[in-house]
This record gives sequence, structure tokens and C-alpha cells, in this order.
Amino acid sequence: ARSTTGMATALARRQVAADNNCLFTTCAYLCEGLTSELDLRAAARRLRAVCAEAVLADPDPMRAFLLGHDTVWSYDAWIRVESHWGGEPEVLMLAQHFGVDIVLTSCETLRSSTYAPPGSSARIFILYTGQHYDPLVGVGGAGELRKLPLDAPLDSLAAGAVEIAREHNAEVERRRKQKRVKRLQCGGCGAIVADNAAFQAHCGEVEHADDFTYECEQVEVVLDEGDQLPDGHIDLEASDVHTFYNLCAAGEISLAMRCTLAPFEMGGESYDTLEDCIASDALVDLPIADRRAAVMRAVRAQYTCDAAASSGLRALLLDTGDKMLACIDLNPFLGIQAAGGISTGENCLGKALMAVRAELAAAE
Repeated sequence: ARSTTGMATALARRQVAADNNCLFTTCAYLCEGLTSELDLRAAARRLRAVCAEAVLADPDPMRAFLLGHDTVWSYDAWIRVESHWGGEPEVLMLAQHFGVDIVLTSCETLRSSTYAPPGSSARIFILYTGQHYDPLVGVGGAGELRKLPLDAPLDSLAAGAVEIAREHNAEVERRRKQKRVKRLQCGGCGAIVADNAAFQAHCGEVEHADDFTYECEQVEVVLDEGDQLPDGHIDLEASDVHTFYNLCAAGEISLAMRCTLAPFEMGGESYDTLEDCIASDALVDLPIADRRAAVMRAVRAQYTCDAAASSGLRALLLDTGDKMLACIDLNPFLGIQAAGGISTGENCLGKALMAVRAELAAAE
């Protein structure tokens, strides 16, 4: 990498490891021309020591106070710990150590601040995301410039750094809106299928090589905003979906099956909660199809009882209108899980509640 000769017309982002040393490795990358992770990590330890020694050279208690420490010796011990981040005080000390202006562009404020020690001979640009520092290098001239001359066009380059910050924020927002779902990938042909049953069907339908061992591995499928959800899955953040959690407090009015406000009877037995009924020995040992029917009977029995009306539980169900009801629960039969924002699970309780809701609405 070249240093201070030539002229850059734009900036480009380079990346260093996100290991709490990033301010120090960024400065070493830009000012010392280092590239390898091993060299950068060693430089980070050395630059931490530079900051420590700069503070120890001025044992004024006020300086320690401004650094957030009781004494300069406390700061000395703190800054040498590699799990501690560098901040504005370290930016200033590193600018002085290298004799450069540091232009720091924040993704949080979309502004650039310049730290200019007396006698600086060059300028470097750094991007701060709010959690991480990365180097910005000059491009568009004769090669890549890690240090730029002081007569380089500061305003236009700083504006370019702000644009890079905007791009970073847009990418963060795009990833925030992504949804993730677990799938199985066939070890023979690479096909992606939904679950074990689908993989077994795939193996029976698709011809594979003679050495195929009927193996698969779990993979993560990433969906961007606007991508269609896989069949049978629910967007839990959609406006037409009402989610509820079975872990709600028992005494609160909710669609959770542990709600105690509407005790009911079914099959000659009394139950304090829907959970007591569904978890009873009479239901848990039933075949899946019979369990679905039993959950439906239990929900109907609870929501048609007098206590459901007097407690407001029935009204709570009807107030959900025609929304999809999604029961968030670790039990894949009764509810669904929401890892990655995409549902997985049968949602049997949610389906039963929707069916009973329709019956109650039709009867009114």
C-alpha cells in the first residue's frame, strides 16, 4: 500500500477483525501498512501500551478523572486488557502518536469529526459503526492510499465517508428484516427440503448415485424482506397475525392455556386450566390425529363455559377478529417457535382457537 503520495478521489471501506482491538488495528492498518491478522493483533497490544504510557507520563489526577478512572495507574491496567474498547481519548492519543489527522465518521450521527494534533503530516479516515471501527482508504488515484496528504479534498472525502456510513446503516436494516428458517439439505444432490419426512420422501422419489448414504445436514435459509415464506410458515410480525405465549402468568387474562380465569368441565372431569386438560394422561397418549380432535374439544369446552363469558376470556378471543392466532411454545405440536422470525411447528392450539372463534362468531 502506498502512503502519502498521489491523490485519492473517493474512499473505500476495508475491514479488520471485530475483536475489541478494532480501533488499534485500524490505526495500525492505515498508519503502519500492516495487513495480516497476526501482525495487526501484535500492533494492537503495542498501541494499547502507547496509550497507557502517554497517560502515565502525566499523572495529573484530573486527567485520570476525565478518562473515567480514579488514577492513571488504574487506566494503565484497564487499557491493556484486550476486551476493553478504545474510544475518543485513545483516538486523540493515537493521532498524536502517528502524527496524523484522524477523520472519524460515525454511522450513528452521520457526521465526521476531525482529531488534528499539532504538526500532523497526513490524514487517515476511520468509520465507526457504534460497535466497531473499520479503516477507510483512498481510491481512484494511483493505487490504494492508507494515509492521505493534508491537501487532499477533505470536504468531498468526508462526504464520501458519510455515504459509506449510510450504506452500512442500510445493510444493517436489511439484515434486521431478514428471516431465517432451518431446512435439511440432501447430502447426495444438495436439494433443500423442509423436514425429515420430506427428506425421506425425496430419497424415495429422486435417484441418487450408488454411493449415496441417505445423509443430510441442517442448513439455514435466509429470506430477505419481500421474499415469499416457505409453505406452511407464518410471518409472526405481520399485521394480520396475533401471537400469544403459553408462558404468560396464570392469573392474567390471555389465550395462554395456563390461564386460570375460566375453569371448565369435559367428559365428566373438571379442569382448572386448558393446560391441565391437554396435559392429562387421557390426552397425551392419544395418536396425533385423536390428540388434535381432543385439543379442539377442550378449547370448545373452555370457551363456551360461563366462566369464559364472565371473565372476558371469550370476548378476548372474539376481539382477535379474523387474525391468524399463533401460539408461541416450545412444544412443536401445540405451538410454534419463532427463531429467526419464521414459524416452525404445528400450532395445534392456535388452530383450535381459530376454529372455536369462528363457531362463537357465527352463533352471535
